[in-house]
Amino acid sequence: MKNVLSACAAVAALSTAAFVTAEPSVVYNDALDDVAGGIFNPNGILDLASMEVSNDATDIYFKLTVNTASFSPDWGKYMIGIATGNGNGTTSGNGWNRPISMNAYGGMTHWVGSWVDSGGGAQLWTHGGSGWSETAATYSGNFGGFSISGNTITYKLSMGSLGLGYGSVFAFDAYSSGGGNSDAAIDALGNNNPSTAPGEWGTPYVSTNSGVFLYTVQLIPTPGAVALVGLAGLIARRRKA
Repeated sequence: MKNVLSACAAVAALSTAAFVTAEPSVVYNDALDDVAGGIFNPNGILDLASMEVSNDATDIYFKLTVNTASFSPDWGKYMIGIATGNGNGTTSGNGWNRPISMNAYGGMTHWVGSWVDSGGGAQLWTHGGSGWSETAATYSGNFGGFSISGNTITYKLSMGSLGLGYGSVFAFDAYSSGGGNSDAAIDALGNNNPSTAPGEWGTPYVSTNSGVFLYTVQLIPTPGAVALVGLAGLIARRRKA
């Protein structure tokens, strides 16, 4: 069981047109070596280590790290499920139609699916209440930034693409998965225990508020700040799912 994590970072009030260039962040750690036995996990590529979350005035940054020196071999898939509570969420499935779902905070509203092979890429999918649609083309057209370095993937998502802004609250979980379309969450950031049964790639996984953990994040600007780039306040509370 993971302990409740709580962090708050504040940026001093700034004069008009002044900006903060370094964003305070919160790191969410996962237990290491929590991939079920019998799952092919060469060099630990599917074992999630941590996720760092930060934001500036317009974008949110997710920095996902795995428990290995590099993505080698490079067939793993890495995903983020997000629930913004906008009323259009689903408790069944995701943008890639893998056996992963979220039944907390009104259900999953956004899905980031990414891959590290062939130079890497990612997609942002949005649930409109009746089904999933890809928000735009692959990452070069729909992400302001996407990069792979060593054992880390960094995703940059605009707040607007998620329907978020200062004061917004959202929940998220991150997952690793195999190369098959029917593969589920081999490791989930919000769970210290294996996410699948031993040797079972397709065991359905649910991020929920009745036995598994999720992270919730609230983005709050510093009172008095006029022009602000950087995280004015981040309160991240780890809650039982």
